[in-house]
Amino acid sequence: MALQFETLNKVTLTEQVMQQLASKIISGELKPGERLPAERELSEMLQVSRSRVREALRALSLIGFVTIRPGGGTYVGNRIDQMPEETIIWLFRQQVSNYSEIYEARRLIETAVYDACFRHRTEEITSNIHKCVTRLAQAYANNASAEEFNQLLEDEDIYVAKNCGNEVFYKLMQTIILLRREAALKICESPYNRKTSVEKRKNVAFAFECGDHKAFLKAINAFFDESVKDFTFDR
Repeated sequence: MALQFETLNKVTLTEQVMQQLASKIISGELKPGERLPAERELSEMLQVSRSRVREALRALSLIGFVTIRPGGGTYVGNRIDQMPEETIIWLFRQQVSNYSEIYEARRLIETAVYDACFRHRTEEITSNIHKCVTRLAQAYANNASAEEFNQLLEDEDIYVAKNCGNEVFYKLMQTIILLRREAALKICESPYNRKTSVEKRKNVAFAFECGDHKAFLKAINAFFDESVKDFTFDR
């Protein structure tokens, strides 16, 4: 009987960062409750971009290795199982290969997260969402790179999730961001897609400002109706 093997994966920079941090946590060099260096310091130590460090920390937080406190830094988890670094990377790589399935999950979860945030909105939240969209529009106007543009998209989604009043939704949004990132970066390479993203997110932000729930639902549905054309492209 002929043996069949899956194609070997290359180790990405994000995975290398995860491995190094996980190794220091497992060895005890970084102790439970200890605060990690800031993202900027870690990026300098590891010679990678801050976005790679941020993505690695988010992934480690999903499996409980670190705790990210908004505005308060990142800390080693208080209860760390002796999990090999290879297992951590395996968990990180268990991403759905069917991008239409990711899209369906994304639409369901992100709509619920934004809807919850809409219901919990305050003047401050509404103002900050508007600022996120303004930064996104400026990035488009300045012809920012796909990575820079996508980082702004992620920043807005993480902000909304943090302020939706549901910790589970926040964790789910982090997971969705990790799952969608590869496809999102490719989509963001297109100026048309970036322009459309800005326009659709402006409509969502405007609905927040008006406090019109029907307009919000219409805007969020229009956003996903447009994004499905790009997100489910053949790979």
